Amino acid sequence: MLRPDWKPVETIEKKIRVTHVEAKDHHLDAVELGSSYPMCLSVDPKIDLGKVKRAKIYQATIRVYETEFTPELERQVFESAIKDPTRLHALQSMKAQGLKPRKYELIGLKH
Repeated sequence: MLRPDWKPVETIEKKIRVTHVEAKDHHLDAVELGSSYPMCLSVDPKIDLGKVKRAKIYQATIRVYETEFTPELERQVFESAIKDPTRLHALQSMKAQGLKPRKYELIGLKH
């Protein structure tokens, strides 16, 4: 599997509602309350996910990363989305608009 060169581009503060916690994989899913935008977040190992409660609202500090759409990365993500028309359309739209792939890492959490 290809490992993109993720570069941090900004750190943001968001109020989120946690929808799913996966402590083993250090991952959580949440909804950003201002826009109702769903977010998939990797979680800094310093954060104890055992204390994070589902459906609770938190103030989150999130580091945003971007990478370039290299030919190898493009091929990999499009192949993984080929059977999901919604995901495929979203990727095609993203590419057409010149947007870069992003990922989000939760680096701080307050009640």
